[in-house]
Parts: sequence; C-alpha cells; structure tokens
Amino acid sequence: MLLIGDAAHGIVPFHGQGMNCALEDCVVLDELLVGAHDSTEVFAEFARVRRPNTDAILEMALENYTEMRDTVRDPTFQLQKAPSLELERRFPERFVPRYSMVMFHHEIGYADAYARGRIEQDLLNELTRDVTRLDDVDWRRTGEMMSEHLAPPA
Repeated sequence: MLLIGDAAHGIVPFHGQGMNCALEDCVVLDELLVGAHDSTEVFAEFARVRRPNTDAILEMALENYTEMRDTVRDPTFQLQKAPSLELERRFPERFVPRYSMVMFHHEIGYADAYARGRIEQDLLNELTRDVTRLDDVDWRRTGEMMSEHLAPPA
C-alpha cells in the first residue's frame, strides 16, 4: 500500500498546496511506474524522491502561518515587501519570491523554493538592515549580490 496526497502529507493549510502536492505525487508515481516490475522498489524510490519536497512544503506552510499570524504588521516585514517586489521587477531572471515559486512555478520543486527562499530572505535582511525606505536601497550593490548568491531558477 502507498499513501499519496493529503493522506500521506500532514500539511497545515497555510500555503494552500495540499491538492498541488497530491497531484505532484501522482505525476512522480506515474513516472516511476513506467516499466517497473517491483512495486516495493517503486514505493521506496517514491518516498525517497518525494520526501525532500514534502518536508519543504510542510516547513514553508508552517512559516507562512507564523508570518501571517505574527509579522504582517511588523514594520521590518513591511519594509522588506517593497524591495522584494522591486527585486522581482529589476532581476526577474534571478529573483522570484518564494511565494511566487510555490504558487506559480510548478517547474520549481518545493525543496528548491525553500532553499532559494532562505537565500532571498538573507539578501532582503542584508539590503534592509540600515534602510527605512525603498529609496535608500543600494541597487548597484543589490545587483552584485543577486549575481553572487542567486543563480537563475532551474
């Protein structure tokens, strides 16, 4: 027996990815079943392949809940949203906000979105450390940081 979808993934609903995760399970399982003769091996490979992504979406959903609950009114959080949108506008080939990766880019796995999101958050923290408004961001330095730390998403 193999559980997939919501039956297999205990995910809080704060990223709205339960059905998408279930559909990804189906796609991965279908790909593994093509030409397979041993379901035990397929199921083991399925668990190995899906685990990094399901762990990542679980963590991101929990973080999103905490963010919605605790930080949306925080001035630092609000200050970082404006540069995030501007980075996406100025560097679309490199900066894709984590929320956008999860919601709108099926080609980017949850584990990759989670890892890139951490790097992007570190960059936003650095960019807004001594900044009180968007006009104070050093965009030249930002471009250098983008090139150094963020490759275009796969």
